[in-house]
Amino acid sequence: MIVKIIMYQYTYEPTPKNVLLDLMGVNRRHELSTSQLGFISDAFDISTNNLRVTLNRLVGSDLITHDGRGMYRLTEKALAKRAFIDRWQQNTFHYESWDHSWITCHLPKGVSRTTRKKSLMVLEWYGFAAGLDQLWVRPNNLKLAHSEITVELETLGLEEGAYCFVLQEVPDLLASHWAHQLWDVEKLDSEYEALVQTLEDSLKALSGKPVCATLYETCRLGGEAIHRLAVDPLLPRNIRPQNRYQQLRNIVHKYDRAGRKIWLDQLKTLGVDE
Repeated sequence: MIVKIIMYQYTYEPTPKNVLLDLMGVNRRHELSTSQLGFISDAFDISTNNLRVTLNRLVGSDLITHDGRGMYRLTEKALAKRAFIDRWQQNTFHYESWDHSWITCHLPKGVSRTTRKKSLMVLEWYGFAAGLDQLWVRPNNLKLAHSEITVELETLGLEEGAYCFVLQEVPDLLASHWAHQLWDVEKLDSEYEALVQTLEDSLKALSGKPVCATLYETCRLGGEAIHRLAVDPLLPRNIRPQNRYQQLRNIVHKYDRAGRKIWLDQLKTLGVDE
């Protein structure tokens, strides 16, 4: 799934594109039939014509494919992006331990604005921030080796000619600047704390709401929370003392199970099995 990111100000919206791609990730077969569009239209108050137009656009952008008989499936390109988004379900970084080295990515000069914009978006997805001119950095605390991170960045759209490497020694003044100025951890933690409370309140109230309302609410809130986790910078304790990421992750596990059950129960009435 392609996600438009504005770091620390990201809000998920159940647009036709997001709804269709998210629902195709609910069941293990990653597929959706045009016979289900009426159900989706009712749940999200989106016209079926709008949904059909969106499906065609997603086919054109190589995010989904269809067999000509009204059955749509996620492509390998979309599945790669979904795998990135779903990484929140695994322990992908070291929070307590960090050797104070940095993963860096040098971007070449002379590329088009469109190419650079895509590269910057991908780097932000992985928690990189602008450290020096043409050099993007993040703490080297991910469980992936930097060579594996390079491959994943390239798969998601990092431009050719970008070079990733590890800096073992950084001058103290520069390292302090990177650690304390590149990520607004106070604002990020405050937003996470508010989102945790919203999810807890929603969980308590879901059982007393009509099914149609719970379908929309779990998609909107669950989608926002999962996307926030997906693009979290995954910082170590030395930089981000409060582990709000883990707190949000814990409640999202509960919320995802509750929302997935609601959606699968409804999709089964349309013949969609888990």
